[in-house]
Amino acid sequence: PGSFPTLPMLKFSAATVCAAVVVAKAARSIARASYSARSRGIRALHNGPLWAGRSVRSTGTAGPDGEVVAVMVSFKIKKERIKDFIDVAVRDAKGSVEEKGCFRFDVIQDAKDPSKFAFCEIYRNLEAFDDHQTYPHFKQFVDALPDLLKDGIKENVMICKNIYPNHPAAPWSAKGETAPEEHEHFQKGSLFVIHSPMYVQPEHVDKYLEAIVDDAKSSISQEPGCLRFDVFQNVDKPGELFLYEVYANEPAFHYHCETPHIEKWKKAVDGMYAKEQEEKNSDLVVFGRNVWPPDNYGWGVL
Repeated sequence: PGSFPTLPMLKFSAATVCAAVVVAKAARSIARASYSARSRGIRALHNGPLWAGRSVRSTGTAGPDGEVVAVMVSFKIKKERIKDFIDVAVRDAKGSVEEKGCFRFDVIQDAKDPSKFAFCEIYRNLEAFDDHQTYPHFKQFVDALPDLLKDGIKENVMICKNIYPNHPAAPWSAKGETAPEEHEHFQKGSLFVIHSPMYVQPEHVDKYLEAIVDDAKSSISQEPGCLRFDVFQNVDKPGELFLYEVYANEPAFHYHCETPHIEKWKKAVDGMYAKEQEEKNSDLVVFGRNVWPPDNYGWGVL
């Protein structure tokens, strides 16, 4: 949304070795536990109304209730290991979208700080998310991650349900029924993507959601450069929301910031934010380019 700042676009000894091996194994174990824990936040809902009657077509659309599982992840990577992270992240993403239950796996790199990355993962349901964690590409990524993360900074994970879009016909799939053409022309990462948590005071959550969904609908329907505007909500903490916006390029985002529906949204949500939590987690916001998938994949919602 328009309240965010705009950013420029970016195209030893034996004992020591033994100790390092022990630390590395422990780190990988922690990473596996951390990633496996991503599903525990929604496991309790498995037999509840969120998952009741789940039936999803294989075309990348949600089931009759319109709900999917969104996993929003952010990372801070050692600057000297950025290329290594991109390699393993893209390998994981490519493998993930081949899974029957994974609709999309977007990898985003911040424009201002290239060492900040984010994932937007969309799964058919809880079983699909659990199944994802059994694949070799996931395990390879988890094994590599501890050596790539900036010292002392863990990945941040938010397990969400979709608030908008939430209709059964919403196209979530990045690939569609057939894979887009693989050509270097489409590998430029020319889109402008916003991957941002939002923290709202508990008593204002319902009104905030009403306002942001109205803004999202207006952005999609009235702006030629707004490809998608997804609104997610943490399944455990209703006041923690997540916005995932994709624009054709940075000028399209500037256009978005000047629209009348943005002004309407700003006025509607004034005073609703949990400021202390928002400031504490400001480093989790990522504004930047699509590392993967390429420009010609399914980025739009229409």
